[in-house]
Amino acid sequence: MTHAPSNASLAPLQALSESIASTVDHIAKFTVSVRGRGRHALGSGVVWRSGLLVTAAHIFGRAPAAASIVTAQRERADITLVGTDAATDLALFRLPDNDLPAADLADAAAVRTGELAVLVGRSQDGELTSSLTMINRASGPWQTWLGGHLDRLIRLDGGVHDGLSGAPVANATGAVFGIATSALSRTYGTVIPESTVSRVADELLAKGHVARAFLGISAQAVAVAQVPRSADGAPSSGLLITSLLPGGPAAQAGVLVGDIVVDVADRRAASLPDLRYSLASHIGKDVRVSLIRGGLPAEVVLTVGQWPTEARAC
Repeated sequence: MTHAPSNASLAPLQALSESIASTVDHIAKFTVSVRGRGRHALGSGVVWRSGLLVTAAHIFGRAPAAASIVTAQRERADITLVGTDAATDLALFRLPDNDLPAADLADAAAVRTGELAVLVGRSQDGELTSSLTMINRASGPWQTWLGGHLDRLIRLDGGVHDGLSGAPVANATGAVFGIATSALSRTYGTVIPESTVSRVADELLAKGHVARAFLGISAQAVAVAQVPRSADGAPSSGLLITSLLPGGPAAQAGVLVGDIVVDVADRRAASLPDLRYSLASHIGKDVRVSLIRGGLPAEVVLTVGQWPTEARAC
C-alpha cells in the first residue's frame, strides 16, 4: 500500500519550485526574443547595459544591420547592429530606447562546478521559456575553435534548447554570469562568461569589430627535440610553418616555410591557440620570435599585424 507524501515532506520541494519560478520572473524583465536567420530561426537576448542588447551571433548566420525583438510587454521593436564577433559567438545591438531594465550581473570567476544555473528566453510571440541545469565544468581560460578567447570555460550539463542561444544564464539569485550558446561545442551547452561579454562589447562599441592578431602564416604543431621536455616529461611542441602570405608580417620579418616557431613574445607557442593568446595584446607592436631553422636556433623580430575579419589561420 502506498501513501501520498505529507504536506510537510512536500514543503522543501515546493519552496524550491517557487524560488526557481520567482528567479525566472526576475530574469524575464531583461530578456527578449530575437529573430534569427530564416523565418523560424529564433534566439534570445539580454539587455546587458542600458540601451544595449547582447545575443548569440550564430543565430543570424550573417548578422543584419537591423533586427527585431519581442520584449516582456509583448512589444516588437527594431534594434540596430553595433557589431559581431563570431570567434566568441557574440552580437551587440543598440536598442531604440533605454527604457528596458539591464541585467543584474554576477562575477563569472565565482561560478563553481555543481552549481545550479537558470536559462531564460522568450518564444517568437514573447512567451517565457526556461531551463534549469547544472554547471558541468568551470575551469580556466580557453580558446574557441575560431580563435576567440573566453576568460573561463563554463560548460552546462547538457545542450541548449531551441531558442535559448543568446539567453542569459543566471545563478540562484537571478544574477547573470554569462550568455548561453550552442555553437561552441558539439555536445555541451557553453556559457560565454560575463567578463568576456563585457570585454567584447567594449571593443565592438569602440571599433565595430574585434581585432585579432595577424602574422600571415599557416602552421601545424610538431614535436621539437631541441627544446627541453615539459615538467611532466611530455615532448615539447612548436609550430611548423607550412605556408606564408607574401608581404605578410611573418614574411616581411624573414620567417621561412619550414621554420618551427618555439616562442613568441617570451611565451611558448606549442599550438595555434597558444600563439593567438600570446599575440592578442601585441597588435601593432614588435615581438621577438624564437625559431628552429634547419635544426639550429634562430630569432627574428616582427611587427604583429591586425586582421579585423574572422580567420582560422594566423
